[in-house]
Amino acid sequence: PAERGQPASPEQRRPQMAGEGVRPLSKSRYDSISHYISRRAHSSTETSEYFNDVPCEVDGSTLRKLMEEGIDEPLAKHIAHLFVRDPLVAFEGSIEEVDDTASVEHFENLNSTNWQTLRWKPPPPRKMCGPYIGWRTEFRSMEVQLTDFENAAFTAFVVLLTRVLLIFDLDFLLPLSKVDENMERAHRINAVNSEKFWFRSEVVPGDFCQLSPRPSKTANDESEEMTISEIVNGRGNFPGLIPLCYAYLDHIQCDSLSFARIDKYLTFIKRRASGDLLTPAAFMRKFVQEHPEYKKDSVVTQGIAYDLLRACD
Repeated sequence: PAERGQPASPEQRRPQMAGEGVRPLSKSRYDSISHYISRRAHSSTETSEYFNDVPCEVDGSTLRKLMEEGIDEPLAKHIAHLFVRDPLVAFEGSIEEVDDTASVEHFENLNSTNWQTLRWKPPPPRKMCGPYIGWRTEFRSMEVQLTDFENAAFTAFVVLLTRVLLIFDLDFLLPLSKVDENMERAHRINAVNSEKFWFRSEVVPGDFCQLSPRPSKTANDESEEMTISEIVNGRGNFPGLIPLCYAYLDHIQCDSLSFARIDKYLTFIKRRASGDLLTPAAFMRKFVQEHPEYKKDSVVTQGIAYDLLRACD
């Protein structure tokens, strides 16, 4: 809501760190993804072009090397996209001294300095008697909330959604150009209540098997603009993410103690999405505007900033 003593505009909040080196890059390393790696998004050439409809710059030599070694094209392109950027940090004693046959430190140095909305993470080398760590996908688009309860609620919600996707075989794929448009709209003031976002009209698989090759655009690939409340809570024939989570909990016969806690989380998110509860940004903006020191001059004084931090504590 505010930055360097002044209210932040949507343009200021949007990441502005794209490269201007040997060749311009279409996105910052702080941005949404540029390429899907799922098989469903690449079941045919037409399907791949339909969903991956934004520029995705790659390092040509990296792409060729990966494909020569048998890596499939979608994953090879994703990794080659990471290699268009230089690492941001280099630690003394961790350059030539690292054995790439036994460590993924060099790869993680690059992978972990691309802060996109999703991050694909291969398993690290397993240590003797250490725990098994498998393949991971980090969901990174949410901002940290002000309270532990809020952070726990959104964490539980995302984990539930992953289970819902797998158990019910749902399809949330959108053309990436629409994902980018959603990100742009999400940075606008009061977006949760005033903006609409692209989302699939149908998320439940249709009559045909979606794991098999399919045409690039089918009735089930249609998307439409919805409010956050409609996406989260549902409308008409669209079930909504929260009702799908409850359906999953019913499907696994969730025990009453766990359900009571999860229900509090989902109820909170439902009310936040519907506008019944303020977002942290709306709360902070309202606090600044109503503060007795605020002169309606777009200046956030030290006194306002101090009182805001006390109110957020």
